[in-house]
Amino acid sequence: MGNINIFMTANLTMVDNIRIDFVWSTQKGRSSIYPLYQMAVSRGWESSFYKIKKQGFLNQKIVKSLAEIIVIAYDQPLYRLRKSGWDGKYIYIEHGLGAIKYYTYKYNFFYDAELLFYPGPVFQRKMEAINPHFKNGLLGGYPKMDDLINKKINRQEMVTKLKLNAKKPVILFAPSWGGKYSKQSGIWNADFLKNIPNLIVVPHSQDYRYAKKTNAIIPFENEGINPYLLLADVVVSDVSSVLAEAAILDKPVVQLKLTSYPGCFPEKDRRKEGVYLSDEFIQKEEANTNLNVRPFKIAFLDEDWIMGEIAEPHNIHEAVIKVVAHPEKYKKERRYWGEQSCYKCDGKSSLRIAKMIEHFQTTGERKQIGDLN
Repeated sequence: MGNINIFMTANLTMVDNIRIDFVWSTQKGRSSIYPLYQMAVSRGWESSFYKIKKQGFLNQKIVKSLAEIIVIAYDQPLYRLRKSGWDGKYIYIEHGLGAIKYYTYKYNFFYDAELLFYPGPVFQRKMEAINPHFKNGLLGGYPKMDDLINKKINRQEMVTKLKLNAKKPVILFAPSWGGKYSKQSGIWNADFLKNIPNLIVVPHSQDYRYAKKTNAIIPFENEGINPYLLLADVVVSDVSSVLAEAAILDKPVVQLKLTSYPGCFPEKDRRKEGVYLSDEFIQKEEANTNLNVRPFKIAFLDEDWIMGEIAEPHNIHEAVIKVVAHPEKYKKERRYWGEQSCYKCDGKSSLRIAKMIEHFQTTGERKQIGDLN
């Protein structure tokens, strides 16, 4: 405890009069910015952490006391606050490491951010492909990863609680969202894995409603999926950022090849307003997408997000067996995409981002910070 106090005291001397609030509306948004909020408070910022409700009248009290600048990980709370009369500025933190999806940097709100933090170099390359003139972005990493990197679990305790076999590898199935829109989407493929021993299923927060039907686990709000990622020996997913998180931990993965993925080309975007990209730009990308040939092509880049075995749902069991037998096969690819998805993933993303925000607030300069002592 003494070391923590020294750490906090050392950091408190570096800042003065920083007032920034943190807002969220979904579980994924909350988990993406909460570690940064904790860091901000430890460094002496005047900050609050607010859930923004769908009903505008429930946000009126928040709006009256909200700081002039906020941190967000989704645009939804921003639009809700705008409708409630708040007219401040914002800093954007990405809510995942899944660079493959098309909505990253597709909409106008990205370009109005005072600061936009790229989780990793591949996200920066996406921005350069879409808008090479954008100057408000900095490499920051992903605050949620700090807990994953620094966290320790009691493996035996978790295995016992989950009624798993301690002598067999633990297989985690953690797909992306989309269960509401398609029966072929991630969570509904849990049925193909049901005969795999030592399986645990953790759905995307948007698909928690289907947990009971798929025999899935809903994580505690303050922990999220991190304990299950640390427990797993093999991670199975589709286009979820969980794949990159597993790669950072050097966990072997199986990538589920589906006929379509939520938020990925050639799927049509349900959002029609506030789109930054031209129809021609989008149509060109759609025309260049062939999921049969390149199921994990990253939107707007000529790169493929592949870091493990690829399998269709009916072959998933065989793929898991293969990965368990040869866990080192894709080690090079895991390392590469781990580094590309999360900048300097050293457990200090929140501190790095906090320092860059502090520098911007005090000088107006957007300064890239790399290694930390």
